[in-house]
Order: sequence, then C-alpha cells, then structure tokens
Amino acid sequence: MRPDDNDCQMTLHILSDSIGETADTVAHILAIQFPQVKWCYVFTTMIDSLAMLHDAVMPHAGDANYLFVYTFTNPELRAEMAKLRTGMGQSDHVYSIDVLGNGLDLVTRLTGDVPTGKVGMLHQVDSAYFRRIAAMEFAVTHDDGQHPEGLFDADIILIGVSRTSKTPLSMYLAHRGFKTANLPLTLETEPPQQLFEIESKKIFGLMTGMDTLTKVRQERMSEFGTYVPNYADPCYVEKEFENARLLMRQLGCLIINTEKRAIESIAQEIMTHLRVNFKNRFNN
Repeated sequence: MRPDDNDCQMTLHILSDSIGETADTVAHILAIQFPQVKWCYVFTTMIDSLAMLHDAVMPHAGDANYLFVYTFTNPELRAEMAKLRTGMGQSDHVYSIDVLGNGLDLVTRLTGDVPTGKVGMLHQVDSAYFRRIAAMEFAVTHDDGQHPEGLFDADIILIGVSRTSKTPLSMYLAHRGFKTANLPLTLETEPPQQLFEIESKKIFGLMTGMDTLTKVRQERMSEFGTYVPNYADPCYVEKEFENARLLMRQLGCLIINTEKRAIESIAQEIMTHLRVNFKNRFNN
C-alpha cells in the first residue's frame, strides 16, 4: 500500500524480515504523539535480501518527510540498514528508527552472546499470538450484530448507530487480543436480549457529533452511488441518537465520544477501563 503524496505530510514506512508487527505498533505509537501531522503508512515485510531492502529504501533517500521504522533480526540486514542510515551526506541520508537494534546490541555487550538472527520466533512461543488470532476470528464472526448468542463469550461489546467506527475499532481491539463484538443500534430493530444479560462494564456505547455523522453518511452514499431513505436525514439521525442514548443509559455502559479521535486513542480508553474493572483478567 503506497500513499498518495498529495494527501500525506509524513510517511512511516515499516520494514521487517518478519511480518512487521512490532515495527507497526511502534510506528503507530509515534504517530499518536503528533496528531497535527497527517501520517501515511507503507509496509515492506518478509525482507530476505539486501536487494529487496535497497529497492524499498533507496528511492526515498534524502527525503526528510519519509521515515523508516524497522525491525531486523537478521544481522546482515541490520548492518546494511545502519550504513544506509548514515549515507554520504544530506542528499542521500535515510531517516530511520531501529526498533530492536539498541536492545540487541546492549544484551550482546552485557552477556557476550550474539542473537540468533531467527525471524518470527516470538510467534513460536508467545501464547498471546494465538489469543490474537482467536480474537480476530471472533471479531469477524460477531461483526455488525451477527451471532448474538456469542455475546457472552466477548471481552468487549461495542454498540452504536451506523458509522460510529464500530467495525474498525473491533478489529483493532481484536488485534490486541480482545474478543470484540459490535452491534448496530437502529430505530427499526430491537437489540438482542443477550445484551441486557451481560455485565455493563463489558459494553461500550459509541457516539459522535450529529453533523459529523450526517456528513459521513452522505459521503458514504455518494461513494457507492446509492440512496438510502432517512440514512443521512438530520431529523432521523437525531432520533437515532436519542434512541441510542436511552439504551446506553438503560444498560449503564460507558459512553465514548469517537468524534475526531484516532482508533488507537479510543481503544486505549476502553482497554484502560477493562483493566481497572477486571484486574485479574486483563492486567497480564
């Protein structure tokens, strides 16, 4: 995925000789600290040769708006990237962050041992990896109100009217290992009975600004070239909001405003809430 340069202030290019999960996480944490910057993301993973590394990096040498975030356990790739980082001058300097390098070098100096250089070892021993896979499968199966009988198995249940970021937030939380289901709230349908039988601390109501939501829905219909009656009508949207707020108060769940907030920020609020209220379960 390569960004349109016209839509981007700064690019974060994730490089890895594995799937790039660690570098991706670090890149997003970095970006959150600078919300005023419009970030774009590029991924080059499973790098297995110097030629592949050069092809990804060299076209952007000297570009101060292009930052590489990389994790290489292969020592040859790490050494080559270190050379590219310094360059011969400002025109060919490669701006980059070595996520693993300092840690690997420090442990080598302290112990005298050298790292194995094997990629993907974390997934071989980390039970959290399998928990994430199960959580992602759960999120897909329980997206948009599907299979309400499975709500009792969810760690997190997101509710809200259409276009309040329920699905992308579900997938992000699932990637962090939380089994997440989401339910749309509409005027035409009643929420499933299971929702009223679940601890309110696991339920999160998503709300946004009415003007923002109306605009998003209008753009959505325009994008698909369709018209849905009432979908973007302000009076109808206001009734949806009133209905959603009433249900959220009835459930006693935490209500979160998603307007102009990054998915990562909303997810962090939810995860903090869970860890406070379910210490034994979610603090590991």
